[in-house]
Amino acid sequence: MADFFATADAIQAEIEARIPAVKKVYQAKDLDGVTNASQVAPAVHVLFSGYVPAQAGRARENITLDQTWSVVLVVRHARGQEQQEGGAILDELVRVLHGFKPGDSLLALELAPAAFSPTYRPGVAYYPLAFTTRVVNRKGA
Repeated sequence: MADFFATADAIQAEIEARIPAVKKVYQAKDLDGVTNASQVAPAVHVLFSGYVPAQAGRARENITLDQTWSVVLVVRHARGQEQQEGGAILDELVRVLHGFKPGDSLLALELAPAAFSPTYRPGVAYYPLAFTTRVVNRKGA
């Protein structure tokens, strides 16, 4: 893997190609200056949530990590309507992303516990999902 964060691009492309109900997919680099009121919705935020070494090995061996990616659905918050719209899109996100293989040196995404609970702000609701993938960095590659 040449880019530690390349998985975000693959997740974004998969959502854009397969879930037309999502109007915009943001990555962390796109969120500067975006406010609750200004962002397009429904939208998805694809955010790196950390990693853990999957295997401890000698310095000459491949490096294997489990990365976690938060996929946060953002919908307009209006008298319970967000749960109707949000529920259908959350279901589609799980269906599309669980099992999706984001790259050659990565295993398929697996649904994981979300890093945080749903959040409600004036005008919008944030519904988090999380997915993990195993990354194998080949030494010398």
